[in-house]
Amino acid sequence: MIRGNVSSASRALFVAGLVLLVAPATASAHLCNDVFAQAKDNLAVKVDIRDGQLRIAKEATFRVYLLNTMDRPIANINLEVRCEQFAPTVKPSPEWRGFPQLKNLGGGGKKEYFEVTLARKPGVKDGRYRIELHLYNGQNPKMVFKTLDLGASADEFELPRLPTIKVDGAAGSAEWKKALLVSDFYTYEQNGRYFENVRASDQPRYRLAFDDNFLYALFSVRKGAAGEDTATLLVAKDPDSAPVALSFNLRTGEPKGDIDTGEIFGKLSTSKESFEVRIPRKLLGLDGPETTGFFVNFTRTADMPDARGNPARVTSYWRGNRFSERNPVVYARVNFTTE
Repeated sequence: MIRGNVSSASRALFVAGLVLLVAPATASAHLCNDVFAQAKDNLAVKVDIRDGQLRIAKEATFRVYLLNTMDRPIANINLEVRCEQFAPTVKPSPEWRGFPQLKNLGGGGKKEYFEVTLARKPGVKDGRYRIELHLYNGQNPKMVFKTLDLGASADEFELPRLPTIKVDGAAGSAEWKKALLVSDFYTYEQNGRYFENVRASDQPRYRLAFDDNFLYALFSVRKGAAGEDTATLLVAKDPDSAPVALSFNLRTGEPKGDIDTGEIFGKLSTSKESFEVRIPRKLLGLDGPETTGFFVNFTRTADMPDARGNPARVTSYWRGNRFSERNPVVYARVNFTTE
């Protein structure tokens, strides 16, 4: 196994199709003063495999991108690729300024990458093989940030084609049950000097679907807020594009966003516990025949008690946190189904 441990410098980067993302996976917060525990949730890792399949003839090269969304830099980070069937070579980007330090977004950092080449060993047949990405402290390899299975950790979803959805404020379970369910939101809260991920106490349930002309979203909340209560959809064509943000007031249905909202049609339910909306795909740049999917994130901002029971205006995130909600590197990728 070959480790990347060569120093160099960093500026602008190009990202093609990123498909691997590790999002918060624990139901409770980590100890906020432990950088290795915090990295488990807030060190985003993506791989530029364009269609979710890594195909290796004699050899294949790809990039592993890192984005530090924590509240502090990582002083020393290295990558080891573990696989029995392929001989790996790992090199940090020649543009990675300050390697092996990985600056955090709040401290002026950006996405950086390692370049990985896998060469097939003699006698290895075609098949599906386990490849692990092992991120560790270069000064003390026993100190591990995270180890990821390249295949099992892909943050990709199929987006159902549902031309039968009616935006009428009567969000029946039958018409929405096949839509993509978006759940498991986290807040990012300060605890002493540092921040930690806390599973949101009031979990929204959002759904997403599409047809030839529109993107459909259903925003449902278990308990509405008396004051601010806003659902936000963030869409990016690719991880290098600035996302389009559309926010919807869950009490009035009023839309706001980065684009003209005049063609967006939405309807509140009578109970005001859900909101249906239809968004023209052309407004989001998703109407081209070459468009097979996009990158997406969701948030909810509401006046309600925080994790400690104190009145607050709380934002919960499906992916990322307040440092990275506008950075598509942390988003999930959704693929249009062909059926």
